[in-house]
Amino acid sequence: MSVRGKLIAVANMKGGVGKTTTVVMLAEALAADGARVLVVDLDPQASVSVCLAGDALLSQMITRGRTLEAYLALKLITRHKPDLSARIQSGVSLTVHKNAPLSLSLLPSGPHLRLVEREILYELTERKFSMHAIDERLWKIFHEDFAPLAAAYDYVFFDCAPGISPMTEVAVRAADLVLVASIPDFLSTYGLNAFVETIWRRSGRQANHIKPKSAPYVVVTRFQAQVRQHQQTLARLQAEARAEDAGFHLLETRIPQAAALAEALVPTDGALPTFSAKYGAHVPNVLIPLVAEVKEILHGP
Repeated sequence: MSVRGKLIAVANMKGGVGKTTTVVMLAEALAADGARVLVVDLDPQASVSVCLAGDALLSQMITRGRTLEAYLALKLITRHKPDLSARIQSGVSLTVHKNAPLSLSLLPSGPHLRLVEREILYELTERKFSMHAIDERLWKIFHEDFAPLAAAYDYVFFDCAPGISPMTEVAVRAADLVLVASIPDFLSTYGLNAFVETIWRRSGRQANHIKPKSAPYVVVTRFQAQVRQHQQTLARLQAEARAEDAGFHLLETRIPQAAALAEALVPTDGALPTFSAKYGAHVPNVLIPLVAEVKEILHGP
């Protein structure tokens, strides 16, 4: 009997908090650890698609309709029966480990994802779908088409759009692990309680909302230990996570503010970098402990 891979959603109500950095780092680190990894881009900014595939390959996939929004448009607007797996690009990694590219695959998004999501809502509303029925339709599609992808991968990442889009909400509710990437400052953490209230606590009070499998884990990003506001915000998050009625957990590993990590996201046009050269000292100090934490949460000690 084959073991199903784990679904990981990375989200935040706010943009610009290091969400894509977290997805790319974790996906590549797990692939370097020997895992088969798929990244599904649910963000119309397509940042993770560009980081992993590069401009040229992504442009080709958009032109050929091999994107998430092309699949959704065919499935829900024109009512065709598209093959989701045919839109997955294997071998997208531009990073080498142990003399071979990392085992990374990508289901990309393009610039029209947000428009397609809106058109889906308009189309289903015109077909007399209630909002509850629309939620159920997206949930059904996710479990029929997206969840089975985990049979071919050890980890499937969903890089969610800022806020709560229809597909983001479905991915968060279905995920085995939800990571909320957040800079430890006032603005970045401001919407955390609202996010927890909307997705987790509201689900417990309304029968028509599927409650996520577990409380989310906050991963602190762009951390600067010497910045007082970061120290204070981190202390507050730690205290809130320890409370009996805590709505979230807090990972121990902090992703630091570092030029090397920002540069690691830029696709290369030259020789493919090795994993160790790309991340340098962040491999033992950040990536290995971060992978260990995630694996312990998902698989146990």
